[in-house]
Amino acid sequence: MSLKKNPYSYMNIVIASVIIFLFAIIVGRISIIPLETAGTGDALIRRVAVFLWQFSRDLMLPICLLILFVCISNVVLLLKEGYRVNNLLGFIFGSMYLIGVNLLWKPISTLPEVLNPVLIFIRLCVCYLECTVLAICVMGYLTALREPEYDRDYCIILGCSISKKGKLRPLIKGRVNRAIHYAWEQEIETGKSLIYIPSGGQGPDEPISEGSAMEMYLLSHGAEENEVCAEKESRNTLENILFSKKLIETMVPGTNEGTIGRTARVAIVTSNFHVLRSGLLAHRAGLDAIVIGCDTKWYFWPNAFLRETIAILAMYPWVHLSAVLVFALFSAIIYFF
Repeated sequence: MSLKKNPYSYMNIVIASVIIFLFAIIVGRISIIPLETAGTGDALIRRVAVFLWQFSRDLMLPICLLILFVCISNVVLLLKEGYRVNNLLGFIFGSMYLIGVNLLWKPISTLPEVLNPVLIFIRLCVCYLECTVLAICVMGYLTALREPEYDRDYCIILGCSISKKGKLRPLIKGRVNRAIHYAWEQEIETGKSLIYIPSGGQGPDEPISEGSAMEMYLLSHGAEENEVCAEKESRNTLENILFSKKLIETMVPGTNEGTIGRTARVAIVTSNFHVLRSGLLAHRAGLDAIVIGCDTKWYFWPNAFLRETIAILAMYPWVHLSAVLVFALFSAIIYFF
């Protein structure tokens, strides 16, 4: 119900991570010895440690396949676009994960007894992170595949860097072209036109704002001046959405601030790897919007989605802190049991 009612809620990621957790247990045929038959506290700790090792082992295959795919895309990305640290994220995080897992899943009997609950706590955190990352990947894929609805009044186009000559680079041009095609599709389907809101400020190495560059591109590709209202001040995705929302409010007479998110029919166009986080930010900003993704080159989006995954994790620190506190409490309980 949550996915159907609001596909851009973090609750969907939580639900997906729980499903992945349960699925891994069922597929791996993992069983936990009941507490009353576990014996001493040390025996219980060993049971939990074995359970976590088995669980992480079962998740290793999909995670390693993802790492392999991202690393292959990184090789092509380096060959196509040259050396940059951002283009090496797959190698960096893949190596960190494999090294970390190799260190963490040593037999618990090789450690001093006092460190056992600490190791259990760390392993719980790693398993939580594994499930959450896989859930973000699943939800990112599902939201990018969603069919758009053709009943929108406004179309926000999220900006990204333009050239030093003020021209649209392939990534941002793909977003604008997708917005144009969406407007055409909607007019064919329903006869309803919409207003474009290209959104993006001016970066330090950009001659004009991204919003202005997209505006000129739209006007040169058939849009009328009264169909384009550019937002030219934002510096990141959240500001893209918030500033565009305020701009829409100025175009709707008698609208009070904060109510437009529930009444305006808005579409947000961005790259396919950026759909999930854009939807989460729109939901956080109180904007009821659909998010439409445009295609990107196959070797570009895995690395880009890795950055998106890190950004999504950073958006909900209190959720992760709550999980960590629960894991700490659980580790303490089984140690003193």
